[in-house]
Amino acid sequence: MSQICPISKTCACHNVVRCRTKEAGRLFLWFPVPHTLKKVTSYLEQLALRYELMHERPGLTLDCRSGESQEIARNLAQLLAPRELRETQVLFIRGAIQPQLHDFSDIASLQRFIKFNQSDWLIEMLARERFTSYFQPIVSIKDTSQIYGYESLLRGLDEQGNLVMPEAILELAAEAGLLPQLDRVARLSTITQVSQHQVSGHIFINFAPTALYDPVSCLGSTVEAIDQAGIPHERVVFEVVESDNPQDLEHLKGVLQFYRNAGFLVALDDLGSGYSSLNLLHQLRPDFIKLDIGLIRNVHQDLYKASITEKLLEITHKLNIKTVAEGIECIEELNWLRERGATLAQGYLIARPSAVPATTTPRFNNSPLTLASANSKQVDQHVQHQSEYERIVADVTQRIRQSLQLEEILQTTANEVRQLFEVDRVVIYQFKPDWSGLVAVESLAQGCMSILGFHVMDTCFQSTCASSYQQANTKAIADIENAGLSPCHVELLRSLEIRANLVVPILQQQRLWGLLIAHQCRSTRQWQQSEINLFNQLAGQTAIAIQQSELYQQLQQANQELQRLASYDGLTQVANRRCFDDTLQSEWLRLAREQAFLSLILCDVDYFKLYNDTHGHLAGDDALRQVAKAISQAVKRPADLVARYGGEEFAVILPNTDVEGAIAVARDIQNYVCGLQIPHTNSQVSEFLTISLGIATIIPHSQSSPASLVAAADQGLYQAKAQGRNCIMQMNCENVDPKSIL
Repeated sequence: MSQICPISKTCACHNVVRCRTKEAGRLFLWFPVPHTLKKVTSYLEQLALRYELMHERPGLTLDCRSGESQEIARNLAQLLAPRELRETQVLFIRGAIQPQLHDFSDIASLQRFIKFNQSDWLIEMLARERFTSYFQPIVSIKDTSQIYGYESLLRGLDEQGNLVMPEAILELAAEAGLLPQLDRVARLSTITQVSQHQVSGHIFINFAPTALYDPVSCLGSTVEAIDQAGIPHERVVFEVVESDNPQDLEHLKGVLQFYRNAGFLVALDDLGSGYSSLNLLHQLRPDFIKLDIGLIRNVHQDLYKASITEKLLEITHKLNIKTVAEGIECIEELNWLRERGATLAQGYLIARPSAVPATTTPRFNNSPLTLASANSKQVDQHVQHQSEYERIVADVTQRIRQSLQLEEILQTTANEVRQLFEVDRVVIYQFKPDWSGLVAVESLAQGCMSILGFHVMDTCFQSTCASSYQQANTKAIADIENAGLSPCHVELLRSLEIRANLVVPILQQQRLWGLLIAHQCRSTRQWQQSEINLFNQLAGQTAIAIQQSELYQQLQQANQELQRLASYDGLTQVANRRCFDDTLQSEWLRLAREQAFLSLILCDVDYFKLYNDTHGHLAGDDALRQVAKAISQAVKRPADLVARYGGEEFAVILPNTDVEGAIAVARDIQNYVCGLQIPHTNSQVSEFLTISLGIATIIPHSQSSPASLVAAADQGLYQAKAQGRNCIMQMNCENVDPKSIL
């Protein structure tokens, strides 16, 4: 078989084949409509590429050198509409042989062909099985210290062993047709690490229905691995990715029946998003449903979400289906769901995903904000009631967001957090792209050492700590001397007078922007879970404020750039007519108040139409650019303005400039343009390109207007042309009396 890519609709779970389109071969393209064929043939003809048309339907074939098929596909991605990319079919055959019957099963859409050609890094990751699993606890909603099980979450590893988040992996795998291979590797990675960590409780494993063509063939290795690991089947829950939108419901039922026959449990993931949820609930009858994070977020405040979620919980309760509420991030959401009969809970409030499964989780009692860990009954004295908790977060957030200036946001955050937690020092540490960083902001109690501006270059940070913080994990150290830290780390903390610290990441989506850090310098400190939760909340609000500030700064820069583009001529890059009119008006009003001179020079390129007719418009455009640059070089003061007035005409506004000064500038302009020595064979005044100039000067007053100055300069330009061109004429604004200056 000569073809390149494992994109056929056969079970490819075990087969990771590298893309071979970099080799020479023959490319076959079938198009949905003749219009698409016409667009592609026009593109190929522009590149002088030979092709053969097909007669049965709109299509063509062409021979490709090594790597040429990839380049053609990338260019077609820019040429064709999204629907054309999806509906155009492609087949690549290595070498010069004709396709055989079995090759036609490898025909794919052009869109998938392009994505597969961009997936080298993912194929390498799959071939070497560079994946790991993170585990997030799922707990009893009645007693959150009781762990029911764990959801396994896929993570990739790059060549240096750094984490690659799942979004980019899953998106490319779906578009490149690599979901079967990825799905299998993810399942096996989970089983291996469950066995390695001796995880107890239920294991929830996601799977995509479209990745499984034949349950017996595709899932055989999974069942075998589970059996070899000694994991009882009744502890394994396979989650249908509900938003995957199953095209073949009967096929999905067959997959789930295979799981059930083998003694596994089944969950319907993300109920409340994607495909027809209630229809799937009826058709699949799962053992668990997982309520989507979109429903859970602020469910205690949103009437629509609350009504939908209540009804779903009522239905599942009647059907004896266990419910898992995903994405719980605050105590109010937890209490609301607990009161309405949800079975299990999962979310950052309870525990974040981690490489090593958490063995303990905090217990949240039913009373508002009364929290105790599995090992401690201590309750934070700062937050006695739910209303007080909400007030603190709201008040601090409001003060943080009073400014859109990044420095003010960071300083306000540090000050508010230090006062709230009564710590000795709060710093915000900002990372640079190379993972070095510095203490950007500091709030300091009296008598404590300042570390503002302290720079750290930790070459091991990326491999030791970055992935943990990128997973939004918090680090709390009650006593640096008894925390099992390395000697060099302890010595560093001592040198900074740190006895205890609390570190929370500031995340911009998946990017680790920096760290919010509280230092206890005078004594050790046992950090309470409620303190950590509140610290996380404030770090999250800070991250939002930082993002808003950065977006605001980007918007400001974009507006400035738009203003610049709106004020400048695209061809010559000097000011345009609009900018000229605005500047002349403002300078007129200013100099009228000051009773100072205002001069204007109008310039026109001599015989420019003849130049265009002789050399072409492209050469004419280039000549105008050079003339504009020469005029700008002659006009040296920052307050002066050079503008393109129209066509081949330019204008120069000279504030606080009398007649003699304007004449001197005009002569410099003339000399700079002559110095370009742009050949103009059809000019009647010189062998090179020249310009004519008209000058007018006035002291603005209430009885006149800028139009009078423009009219006088325009009259001067007219007179310069009448005098034979390539000269300067100065006009008296009062009586429009021309004066020749050569």
